[in-house]
Amino acid sequence: MADTSTGSSASVVAARPELSIHDGIVTASSIQVAQFFGKRHDNVLRAIRALIRETAADDYRLNFEEVIVDFTNGKGGSQNGTAYRMTREGFMLLAMGFTGKEALRWKLAYIAAFNRMEAELQQPAQDPQRIQLAQRLATQAAAQVTQAVFDAVMSADNTDWRHARYLLNLGYDREGQPSVPHAQPIADDQMIVSFNALPDRIASGEVLSATDAQLATLATACTQRLTQRAQHREKQAAKPGLPAAQSAPSLQPGTLMMTFK
Repeated sequence: MADTSTGSSASVVAARPELSIHDGIVTASSIQVAQFFGKRHDNVLRAIRALIRETAADDYRLNFEEVIVDFTNGKGGSQNGTAYRMTREGFMLLAMGFTGKEALRWKLAYIAAFNRMEAELQQPAQDPQRIQLAQRLATQAAAQVTQAVFDAVMSADNTDWRHARYLLNLGYDREGQPSVPHAQPIADDQMIVSFNALPDRIASGEVLSATDAQLATLATACTQRLTQRAQHREKQAAKPGLPAAQSAPSLQPGTLMMTFK
């Protein structure tokens, strides 16, 4: 195999690796690899060809594709030359022979670049209609927020508008179509929190500055509701064949709480 020891780090390009996609596969160019690792391109070509000869399996040889590219010569002109496009596996085979203090840094940089681009390829393509719908709803939501804040500031009754809170609802109708976003004010004693987080929020006092009487009322209401559910289950058990009671509806997805201060 040809000598692939790293040359002077002064020739290393101070930039991030640039990869390209060909036939749905992320590839690296032998030209840029040579620049980043501070090597002569002809030496990199010699190393790649040695790998191709030494690799018996055809599957591994497919990791290197010979291409014709334009090179800029020292006289300001250009000429045709040979280069290689390498897959991730091809690059790893080649880079295993690179040594030196800069080599590890550029190996890691290339691996990170491969990871980023391959992750982007795996993401599903965005539906144009979905993008258009999102833009339309975002515009409507922005208009609702603007109007809600304007009304709050201009209202003579609301003197503490800087601490007002608003609920922005991005719901759906019965046909599954998105409804027009709606912003409505939230009173100081109102809160939006999941059932799972509510006990911890109450215990820590993070969302409630309630009095003892208010906490006792809340506890009593919960106890009463549990008793009602237990009684209902007993009645259901006594009447076989009836469907179980449905749970209480939860907050629809797409509901946001915003505070304008």
